[in-house]
Amino acid sequence: MTALREHSDENSKKMKTGFVAVLGQTNVGKSTFLNAAIGRKLLITSNKPQTTRNRIRCVLTTDKAQIVFVDTPGLHKPGDQLSRHILREARRALRGMDLLVYVVEPWGAIPELDRKIFDEWNDIDVPIILLVNKIDQAKGNAVEETLIAYEKTGLFAELIPISAMRWQGIHDVIDTISEYLSPGLLLFSPEETSDQTEDFLIAELIREKIFRLTHKEIPYSTAVRLKWLNERDDGIIEIKAEIIVERDSQKGILIGKGGKMIKKIGSLARTDIESLLGSRVFLETIVKVKANWTNDADQIEQLTHSTR
Repeated sequence: MTALREHSDENSKKMKTGFVAVLGQTNVGKSTFLNAAIGRKLLITSNKPQTTRNRIRCVLTTDKAQIVFVDTPGLHKPGDQLSRHILREARRALRGMDLLVYVVEPWGAIPELDRKIFDEWNDIDVPIILLVNKIDQAKGNAVEETLIAYEKTGLFAELIPISAMRWQGIHDVIDTISEYLSPGLLLFSPEETSDQTEDFLIAELIREKIFRLTHKEIPYSTAVRLKWLNERDDGIIEIKAEIIVERDSQKGILIGKGGKMIKKIGSLARTDIESLLGSRVFLETIVKVKANWTNDADQIEQLTHSTR
């Protein structure tokens, strides 16, 4: 998990490489698709919209290609400053891409928001692949009707039905993407799977549990940052994380009666963090209030990048 760099061994010249942005409306399963493609959990998921806040590069290296996926926040109508920040991150991801992957659900027709997005794509000169996700949940002819509707736009080089949750069609997508890339030097070493720091990924895993266990405005008013991380002599990794909310009432909900909620968040997060780090973890979480941080540009920049 290091910074982007060229990796120049002899095999690099034989590989296809490229940057692939993954876009789509909120909650269509972009992060679930990427976790399936990479083969391990790097991105948080939930059944709530706007879970992803940042552009995150996930790296897949096969015997034929190195694909640098760029996961983007879900496209939606902006509300507060934080949601506008999320949309800016999604739009920035289009710069310098070799291929776009657009994820939809089997709606049977094209939603109005997608049509508005497509109207702004006249100047895109890279191939676009459409993934119709969640086909295992489709009813009747919804998958076929969705494929026909999107094909008529003339925007897409390929249209592929998948179920990311069930890993159905994932290998077809990887093979198809590889065909569209050009030969070049590896951008990451073959062992790397992300350009993000461990701090960022750990904070995201904690934030995911908040999304899953809390409701209404709580997940959207919450940020997580690591205060410190230390490996003890016995191999256990000690982590102290700070959970930021906007109001005292939100702090009370996150802590819960007798500390029950914060203990549950910590317990579930620790399991995933141990899997990520390959080590036993002692996790301490504290909750702090920073009033109205989701409407403060400076605090948004600071708190959504999770650096110590």
